[in-house]
Amino acid sequence: MPGGVSWKEKLLSAIFPSRCAMCGRITMGGKRVCARCQEESPTQARFRKLEAGSSGMEVFCVAPYPYKGQVRRAILQFKFRGKREKAAGLAEALVLALPPRWQTADAVCWVPLSATRLEERGYDQSELLARKVAKTIGRPCRKLLIKIQENQVQHSLRREERIKNVQGVYQADSHRIHGKRILIIDDIVTTGSTLGECAGELYRAGAVEVHCAAAASAEGDWDYES
Repeated sequence: MPGGVSWKEKLLSAIFPSRCAMCGRITMGGKRVCARCQEESPTQARFRKLEAGSSGMEVFCVAPYPYKGQVRRAILQFKFRGKREKAAGLAEALVLALPPRWQTADAVCWVPLSATRLEERGYDQSELLARKVAKTIGRPCRKLLIKIQENQVQHSLRREERIKNVQGVYQADSHRIHGKRILIIDDIVTTGSTLGECAGELYRAGAVEVHCAAAASAEGDWDYES
């Protein structure tokens, strides 16, 4: 039946149940996202133009979802409550939003946590996303950025304060970047100041092309926990 679920899909779902990456419900046919969540937050490429720090360059960022509803809840669970399994569905949607050229980048990297935050959390959610994206598109995933100093949590700041808050916070590995095309991954893009600063560092380290991608975009309403 067109649009329905076949008996084979029902059988497979009964034997090997798959759960929605957003809400945790069992899905039919091994789907990453259930029909209800897909209806609420359909996958769609959302592009934003960001300033690449003080490099004078501009970069584009793409995200498959708006940061709201079940997507927002899934990301918060992924980020703060140890739900690492959420990375698979979010990365899958992220890959679908990537333009073909971006998928041929020389390397994929991520916006890193500080050493202190990484120790507290036990994992870097953006690294998990980046590694799954890189594996799917068949590109190497590299640690090209480090966070060299602590700064205030971004969600507690105003838009103008966010830009200043990330300046000088990240450092790029110039030996592995010069002449390369880089795709950088983060979980959420809000004002774009963090991704923009990281992109600027990559350009200053010699990257010839930088593109950004995030699992969700706040799309102008950026007063969220991030």
